[in-house]
Amino acid sequence: MSVHPTPNPTTEDADAVHAESQAPEHGAVARLKRLDEELRDRLRHPDERPHEYPLKEPHAPPPPVAPPREPGFFDRFKGRQGVKSLIAIAVALALGWFPLQRLLATTSAEATVNARLINLRAPIDGNVSLVAPTLAVGTEVEPNEALLYIANTRADRGRLDDLRRTINGLTTDMHAAEKRVAQLKGIEANLVAQRNAFQEGRILQLEARANELKVQITSAEATHEDAHQAMERSKKLRATGSQTIATLLHAERDFKTSGLAIQAAKIRLEGNKIELDAAKKGLFVGDSYNDLPRSAQRLDEVRQQLLDGSARVEENKGRIAYLENELAAEKQQLAVHSHADIKATVRGRIWEVLTANGEEVRVGQSLLRVLDCAGAVVTATVSESVYNKLFIGQPTHFRLRGESTEYAGTVVGLTGLAAAGSNLAIEQTALTREPYHVTIAVPGLAERRECNVGRTGQVTFDTSTAASPETVKTADALN
Repeated sequence: MSVHPTPNPTTEDADAVHAESQAPEHGAVARLKRLDEELRDRLRHPDERPHEYPLKEPHAPPPPVAPPREPGFFDRFKGRQGVKSLIAIAVALALGWFPLQRLLATTSAEATVNARLINLRAPIDGNVSLVAPTLAVGTEVEPNEALLYIANTRADRGRLDDLRRTINGLTTDMHAAEKRVAQLKGIEANLVAQRNAFQEGRILQLEARANELKVQITSAEATHEDAHQAMERSKKLRATGSQTIATLLHAERDFKTSGLAIQAAKIRLEGNKIELDAAKKGLFVGDSYNDLPRSAQRLDEVRQQLLDGSARVEENKGRIAYLENELAAEKQQLAVHSHADIKATVRGRIWEVLTANGEEVRVGQSLLRVLDCAGAVVTATVSESVYNKLFIGQPTHFRLRGESTEYAGTVVGLTGLAAAGSNLAIEQTALTREPYHVTIAVPGLAERRECNVGRTGQVTFDTSTAASPETVKTADALN
């Protein structure tokens, strides 16, 4: 018995798949549609399997051959060609998804890195001198770096000269007053010595007179005692008739006179004591002179002149100290108006040079314009439909043209059809692809060392629900 092999279904399916793989595809969507139809067909005939035909007898007629059926969905992917087809489908889906995702994202029509301009002006009149080694457009500058020097040789010095003349006059007058005070102090010392000598002499004189008066009192007392005895003898003699009445009267008179002499001496002694006590206090009592001697009066005059001279010296010192403070302030003002250093205020690049070495400039004249690279922003234009989806504080991503790095940013300005009124290096009116203007703050650009002002890129706006204004307000309220 001979065996006639039946056609192998697996081989036929592989040939069919191979034929299909060679056919041109019209797109990922058409392929997916066809695969869906084949899957549905497979599900409608779940019991269909390849048939095994029994061996025929040697001389039996061959059985009728069944017509070839359509290959199923999974049958198409059996073998190496099927794996290649699956890989091709996955690649096609991936390549189609990323462009589609970018096409559906909200982006700007054009975007440019921008920065504000720092305008350095002349604070004074004068001649300009270059300080920086190189001062040209594009030169990098650092904060507080000296760029220019302005010298004004015609600064007003009148007030400074007046103060100096006044101070010199007061200083001369003060020195003269100090010399006069020194001389008066010498005279005062001499007058004090004279007054002390006179006082000491007067005290000694009064003490000697007091001693003299005491002696006189003692002598008067002795005379009075003698007169008393003589009177007593005269009385006895008169009683016996041995002496006349006249002698008795003379004796009584002498007795009374000696008593009065004692009283007079005691009174003079008391007066002398008063003069002595006054002299010890510096006061001099007498008929032939005033309460103070001439030296003491002159001393008082000199001391009054000393007080006046010392007060004048102190007054001049105070005025000189005040005027010296004014002079120091005037010197500072003169220094401010006579020369000035023009320094960079930010890190950036020179955008424009508006002066030259040796040029005469005026106050307020623009000298340099410097790009503030540390405050770089992105100015972009968008369509009206995109503009109406934006809000202040909306998160964004910016990517420079030709680079893959994305920088996070935030919408900080929505000016619409009107250009932002700011001193930006690139005016927003220069961006004309779309009419609506947007300003984005991108901190990552400011952190870069190089200044990318003028470079273009693309801004992608985050319009998801999580970034909506209502969500931001709710999160702020919860925080």
